[in-house]
Amino acid sequence: MKFFGLLICFAIIGGAVVQVGPHLFNDVMSGLFVLGGALGFALLRNTPQKMAENFGAGAVYFGWLGALVGLIAIAGNAFGVWGNVGAMGPALAVSMLPILYGYAVKLVCMTIASSPMTD
Repeated sequence: MKFFGLLICFAIIGGAVVQVGPHLFNDVMSGLFVLGGALGFALLRNTPQKMAENFGAGAVYFGWLGALVGLIAIAGNAFGVWGNVGAMGPALAVSMLPILYGYAVKLVCMTIASSPMTD
């Protein structure tokens, strides 16, 4: 039943992505930031029996950290978008992607962590 719940969650997210435009939701660096941070966090916690749970928690933490890094880069004019209204919107959108990625990974990890392990 929980996999059906996960499917519903991703169907809602996918519907929003299709409606707004899939090209706005693709950023490799944001994904690598979240997944790499989640892996590092899970290894840092050093509890192999809770690896999926820790990976999900790390994905959320690094999602928010990635958003902060993106906002700092925008505020510091690292990409030359400061004052350019046409470029500011897409830059802000990309800076929010790590949060979305982090929570999406967390949903998957919650489902995996709550599944009974069979040997």
